[in-house]
Amino acid sequence: MRKHVLTILLALLPVISVRGQESQTSLQRFNWGARIGFAATGTYVTEARIDGHKLTDYNQDTQVGNFAAILLRMNTQKLFIQSGVGLTSNKSAFMMDKNSWDSQATSRDEFSVTYNMLSLTLPVQFGVHLINRSPYCMSIFTGPRLRYTPDKYYSTKFVNLEPYQFTESPTQFTVGWTAGLSVQIGRTFLDFEYEASINNITQKMVETSGATPVPDYVLDRRVGIISFSYGIMF
Repeated sequence: MRKHVLTILLALLPVISVRGQESQTSLQRFNWGARIGFAATGTYVTEARIDGHKLTDYNQDTQVGNFAAILLRMNTQKLFIQSGVGLTSNKSAFMMDKNSWDSQATSRDEFSVTYNMLSLTLPVQFGVHLINRSPYCMSIFTGPRLRYTPDKYYSTKFVNLEPYQFTESPTQFTVGWTAGLSVQIGRTFLDFEYEASINNITQKMVETSGATPVPDYVLDRRVGIISFSYGIMF
């Protein structure tokens, strides 16, 4: 997937040079565009417990996914509102010490969680044009993004929880808050954006092996996503 994205970016480089030389008297009142890019996803554990014991020590492994989106924008000379629809592949992993609740523990006992999710996204963002002089435009924006993740497009893997086997389902609708910077030259643009999820991204863990007694795991987490994208406005 990443190779395909890079191929498309290279194919569009001639468009950057041509479009960047075009002059426009002002931004169109309403326009739309398309963008593709990469998204690095980190996991932030907000609550972790085993049988009521609070775990305090974890490490995250930020991993890179891909996304593509259609962008709709309504402009004034200074302000704009933008929305659209996107398809995002996010993946991440983290490790947690099961002994971190015990101050007397002399060794670590880590388990890891790796997950992948494919989500449909819908942002509603408000922005300000800091520079708006044809053919250049620099803008900042912020606002919420609704994320829908179907069960069949979410997978997770737990390691070192034997003899138990756990699975989990995604929280199908999550909300993230975004903030970003956009630089436009002619009709081409580059976006840098950070998104922080507001609600927990998963539901309760479920034990499937039948082993007993089943420990009570609570594992709430959010994600932070840093993305970079290239796009064209039409």
